[in-house]
Amino acid sequence: MPQADVAIVPSQPLVIVAVSGRALAESAARQHGAIVILDAFADADTRRAGHAVNVGLRAGIGIDTKRMLAALAKIGDGTGASIVTGSGFERMPDLLDRIETHGRLYANDSTIVRALKDPDIFPELLRAQGWTVPDTQRAVPADRAAWLQKRIGGAAGIHIHRASGRRHGIDRYYQREVTGTPMSVTFLADGERAHVLGCNRLLTQAMGALPWCHAGIVSGVSLAPALRASVQTRLDRLVRVTGLRGLNGVDFLLAGDDAVALEINPRPTASFELYDPDYEEGLVHWHMASFEGPLRGFERRSGQTSSRALRIVYADRDTVTPDDAVWPAWGRDLPMPGTRIPAGAPVLTVVADGPTMEAALAELDRRRAAIARTVASWTSRGVALAIGAAP
Repeated sequence: MPQADVAIVPSQPLVIVAVSGRALAESAARQHGAIVILDAFADADTRRAGHAVNVGLRAGIGIDTKRMLAALAKIGDGTGASIVTGSGFERMPDLLDRIETHGRLYANDSTIVRALKDPDIFPELLRAQGWTVPDTQRAVPADRAAWLQKRIGGAAGIHIHRASGRRHGIDRYYQREVTGTPMSVTFLADGERAHVLGCNRLLTQAMGALPWCHAGIVSGVSLAPALRASVQTRLDRLVRVTGLRGLNGVDFLLAGDDAVALEINPRPTASFELYDPDYEEGLVHWHMASFEGPLRGFERRSGQTSSRALRIVYADRDTVTPDDAVWPAWGRDLPMPGTRIPAGAPVLTVVADGPTMEAALAELDRRRAAIARTVASWTSRGVALAIGAAP
């Protein structure tokens, strides 16, 4: 992928560090003038939100630790930065401690993150707050049928497989498979309570040998009043017990009249973007404020749109973004010209809204199909990936 040079930026910048930092940067730009984004893409719209630095892995999708820490060391010329982290650190929470040496970190403590991703701890913690949780264990089940194998700290669904026939590793754990509708709840915590922003439907997509890749999110899910009240109570208890702050999420399955919790995401999740337009200050402003004390002035707000949705468009073949690529206004995470996109990697994100969840989903599908046709046309025009070539 094209690389952006590290440059000295004005003192006291706000630094976003995440696998994909575009949504966080766009939210933060409403209140902050100098923004630096360290992520794995440095997409075109990310660059419009601030000074984008590609610190991605040379192969695969993720953050290169050495490149990220080197960039942090240069930013602000030692003046000290405010730092907001997104996805990419659940597997290596110790990195949060290293990041914190470069400025004021607005993220949940590494000890909290480690505990909430520990398969020996988080299931019992959730149960103690009233959640139903599937059987979860580190040990390999005697009979792997009806069990899933997951990676500790994994994200985006690419780490989830049926356990049968899988090789065990020390970074793996097992969770009994439960039937239900994949959901999440997005909330802002302040150490005292959970300010629920909304519930969402999670979309997944099979990609080769990966059966449950994260594909998108739709807001506007209405839970039954009794369940909604119960989820609020469970989240409030969780926040008080753990001290969680900032934007967070819990993934769950809607199974009958219960919410079966699967995991806690103690950092801003992709779903926060669906609610960000309702807050003039941007939700990153409130995320940062939550680390300074209780959010006495925060109020949940509702916009005019009943449902918002986003979906990732994945490449079905190796390709390169052409120089004359033109993207629609409803495209996000727009790749720079010359970006190499391997098969199975994300091309971009499409967004849509509608008066109902069904309407938003229908429009989302139309837009996703339009992008797929655009990408397919690149091949017909001779825009192909030369093996071993660099953009």
